[in-house]
Amino acid sequence: MITIKTNRQYRPTLTWEDLTLKEQRGFDFTNKEGSSYFRYKKWVYTLEDFMRTNCNESLNKWDGYYGDSFFSGILVKYSNCGDAVMVGTYYS
Repeated sequence: MITIKTNRQYRPTLTWEDLTLKEQRGFDFTNKEGSSYFRYKKWVYTLEDFMRTNCNESLNKWDGYYGDSFFSGILVKYSNCGDAVMVGTYYS
């Protein structure tokens, strides 16, 4: 069984320019300007790291997931306009 926790609030997606210099140093890849980011629990995530959730029925209401361990991770759901994401955590 998978447990999901979220406060159902949307967080704005950010561009490279929205990140602080310290946050930018945490990313080392070439497509910096074309990526979208968001802040969650004192961390910055890039949406490029998230996989589609169509592989698990329990996660079908979410658009993507990022596994931080075999049993847990972060979920995202895009807003209707696509410029914000709802964020949640899952664990089993």
